[in-house]
Amino acid sequence: MLSPWAMTLSSWILLFPILFLLACSKTPIVQETLNVASSYPQGSIVIPEASRAFIEVQEVSSEKTAALLRAPARITFRDGAVSKLGAPLPGRVQAVHVRSGDSVKAGEPLVTLDCPDAASSRASLSVARAAQREAQAALQRETHMLEQGVGTEKDRLAAERALAEADAELVRAQAAARFVGNRLGTTVVLRAPIAGVVVSRNATVGAAVDPGGEPLVEVGDPSELWVQADIFERDLHLVQPGLRAFLELPTAYEPLAGTVAFVGATIESDARTAPVRINLDATSHELRPGMFGRVRIETPRKALALPTEAVLIKDGGKSFVHIQTEPGVFVARQVAVSQPVEGKVLITSGIAPGDQVVVRGSLLLDGAAAQLL
Repeated sequence: MLSPWAMTLSSWILLFPILFLLACSKTPIVQETLNVASSYPQGSIVIPEASRAFIEVQEVSSEKTAALLRAPARITFRDGAVSKLGAPLPGRVQAVHVRSGDSVKAGEPLVTLDCPDAASSRASLSVARAAQREAQAALQRETHMLEQGVGTEKDRLAAERALAEADAELVRAQAAARFVGNRLGTTVVLRAPIAGVVVSRNATVGAAVDPGGEPLVEVGDPSELWVQADIFERDLHLVQPGLRAFLELPTAYEPLAGTVAFVGATIESDARTAPVRINLDATSHELRPGMFGRVRIETPRKALALPTEAVLIKDGGKSFVHIQTEPGVFVARQVAVSQPVEGKVLITSGIAPGDQVVVRGSLLLDGAAAQLL
């Protein structure tokens, strides 16, 4: 009988040729795998056949997008539809004749002020009128004397100059008097310059007021309203006057149609938005300035659009999609996108019609990224 040591040695002698053949047989397989991986461009992602069923690829094509973007919006007064009335002279509020929400007619009294300087302005008008009459009489007298041969041309010219100065002072005094109104004494009445609704009232009886202070009363015309939408800087190139727009309000059963009338020329520094104003086709008595809603702006142009789940976010907010270069082989490509609308996002650059883009299963290709919501 063989000893245990002899049996172990015999086993190793028999196994050595088999292990040597197995080791030699793996070398071509490993080499072949390295050759396949190195045959694709750098950054390529190769997916095994069994995993391809979880990834959906779609060929990109230009399509007519009906709803390009949505944006927050609010109802505001048109330019020139709001009048803000302040104190023309230092004084105190004597009486307030209206409340916020009141309807007023043009010329209706709003606030009565007691302004000491108003009496001075009205007195100056009386003095200017008297001086103008005196200058006219002096000119007539000098002209008559010159015709009779007892006057001089120099005196007549001096009288003409005095009359011109009196006329100019009268015009100035009349303008100052109109500024404070036609009443007597120190009373100044602020009247509604337009018909409309009292938007705000900051006047309080007894309060001291000064020129340049906050408006005492604001009057707006409720029939002169438009919509102001705040469009992000990146989407401004999609908006132009004449495009159709639809305003959605929480209180409205259906969207209100309108047309883009104006695109703002400046960008708000904090929010990076620009105002876009929209004229509504028809106004409603239920609309109020300050109402908030959302606006949808339409365009007839063709554009590249993808489902939002096709776009991934990584590297500090950059947007990427995955392009299939051949079956089972994908590369990441950076794209520029606009605001997502109704489950789709408009691609402004980075891909072209005909590209094969992954529209489902993108996270399987890059687990470190986040999906665009």
